[in-house]
Amino acid sequence: MTKEIAKTLLPVGPSSLCFNKDEFMKDSFSVDEFVSTCRKRVQLEQLRDDLTVYQRLLRSAMIELINKDYADFVNLSANLVGLDKAINTLSVPLQNVKQEVTTVDTAVLESLSFIKQKLKKRAEIRQRIACLQRLMTISELVDKMERLLNIPKDGSTFDSDLSTHTLDGALIERVATEFNQLQFHVTRNKKVALLEAIRPRIVQITSVLQHSLEQQFVVGLQQKKTDVLRQCLRTYATIDKVKDVEQLFRQNVIRPHVEEVKRVLLSGTD
Repeated sequence: MTKEIAKTLLPVGPSSLCFNKDEFMKDSFSVDEFVSTCRKRVQLEQLRDDLTVYQRLLRSAMIELINKDYADFVNLSANLVGLDKAINTLSVPLQNVKQEVTTVDTAVLESLSFIKQKLKKRAEIRQRIACLQRLMTISELVDKMERLLNIPKDGSTFDSDLSTHTLDGALIERVATEFNQLQFHVTRNKKVALLEAIRPRIVQITSVLQHSLEQQFVVGLQQKKTDVLRQCLRTYATIDKVKDVEQLFRQNVIRPHVEEVKRVLLSGTD
C-alpha cells in the first residue's frame, strides 16, 4: 500500500482537532516533536481529547473497511486450499529445468575453455611461423649480401685483410639497404637460438661494409667529392650509424686541424 493510498484511507476528523491527520504519514514523524508542536497551540488535556476522538474515528474506519471486503477476507483461506499441492507439483519440473540449465552452463564453460586453449595454441603457432619466416628472410639477406661482397658462406677462402674488399659507392649503398632490412629482422629474433649460427656471417658482412664506408668517406673528404660524401652520409643514415661517421669526421678532419693549431701555437712561443 502506497503512502498516497494510505492517506486516502485515513478518516477526516472534525475541523476542531488541533492537528492534521497527514502528520502521522510523514517519514519524519516523531512523537516528541508532534506533542511539542501541538502544545504550542493547546493544552495537553485538549491534545489528549483530540487524539481520543481521532482514535475512535480510526477504529470505525477500520471496521467499515473490514465489513466492505469481508467476503474476500473469508474466502482468502478457501482460495489457498490446494496451493501447497500445486507448488509441490511444480517443484519437480522446476528442479529438472534447473538441472538442465546447470548441465548446459557446465557444457558452455567447458567449450569456452577448450576454445581458449585452441586460440592460445593457434597464436603460438602463428608466432613460430612468423619467427621461421623472419629467419628465412635473414638467411636470404645474408646470402645475397655475401654474393654482393664476394664473401664465401663458409669463410674458407675469405681474405681477412679488409683493405682488399673496398667497394664502390653504388654497391655500398645497395648492400647498406639490404643490411638495414637484415638488422630489422635480427632485432625481432634476438632470443632465437638458430640466429647464433648465422651471427658470425653477419659480423663479417658488417666489418666489410663498415670498412668500405670508412674508406669511401675518407676518399670523399680528401678529394672533396661532395657527391661521394653525400652518398656516404645517406648510407650511414640508412644503417643507423651516424655516430660512427661523426667519429670518423673528428679523426680525419677535426683532429688534424687541432693538431696543426697546437703546432703553430707551440712554434710561436719558441
